[in-house]
Amino acid sequence: MSVGKYSLSVLVQCIVVVCLYGQQTPQISHYMFNTQMYNPASAGFTNSIVASGIHRQQWYGMEGAPQTTLISFDAPLSMIRSGVGLNIANDQIGMFNNTTIQLSYNYQIPFLDGMLGMGLQGGMNSMGLKFANANPREQGDPVLREREADESQFSFDVGIGFFYSVADQYEIGISLTPINNPSFQKGTENRSSDWHKDHGRTYRQKQTLNLFGNYNFSLDAFPRIDFVPSILIKSDFTTMQVDLSLIGLFDKHFWGGITYRPGDAVVLLGGLNLKQFPLQVGVAYDIATNWMSRASKIGGGFEVFARYSFNLSVDRLPQSYKNSRFL
Repeated sequence: MSVGKYSLSVLVQCIVVVCLYGQQTPQISHYMFNTQMYNPASAGFTNSIVASGIHRQQWYGMEGAPQTTLISFDAPLSMIRSGVGLNIANDQIGMFNNTTIQLSYNYQIPFLDGMLGMGLQGGMNSMGLKFANANPREQGDPVLREREADESQFSFDVGIGFFYSVADQYEIGISLTPINNPSFQKGTENRSSDWHKDHGRTYRQKQTLNLFGNYNFSLDAFPRIDFVPSILIKSDFTTMQVDLSLIGLFDKHFWGGITYRPGDAVVLLGGLNLKQFPLQVGVAYDIATNWMSRASKIGGGFEVFARYSFNLSVDRLPQSYKNSRFL
């Protein structure tokens, strides 16, 4: 491995460590289709049991580039005005591996013209270092030579959120995760060498504030298209990331759109609604707008999305079905 590629790999892994322990919410481009990922209060806001999956390959073609896989389930509990959800997420970046399992519950009440969900989330995180995936510049690297086994640790986190939906008009939500600031100890697990004494580290997960909103409208000039702009803001109170998106649904079967993520990427999205199943499928192409575009074989990354709904034949107060989550 050349010095240049090694330096780039190290830099990428350092960036990822900051992401893992700074903003904890996984970075995905189909965020508007899975609000439960970052807000427990949005689980079960439909009349269906919903299963969805997302796989993301960031900076495709770069060795050790980030990969994210997310599987989610949510369902309404209509008899008690509630919803439940499950998120399973895995992030792999170089020698770092992070797996999260989260359970969500929310209670919903009528409020003004819509429904207000108040949610709690509890989860378990496993953070690991796989030294077999390390790619040192030369054999016998002093940083790795004493690492005879992989390392992993577990932590528990708790989140809270509020989600408000007005049928066929708009949605807004706010959440804070994790509120308990869990921490990881690295490099000190029963080790006695001088390297481990000097390089033990404590990583603490920062609280992340997530703000989300979308709005549904149509134009007389384009009667066959429903437009859904949306926004997601994530902040760890030190840095902030913003996603601005516009999705258009044509004849309720085809959808496409664009997202702008300042300082990071422009994202092109598209997909199909297969009503007979019912199934949604989509793909996103992230065009990097920073220097990372030169390190990727395709100038950025890609993401695939699928969502299946099991309809329930139960009575329920009307909810929004024209927004981006239920296209």
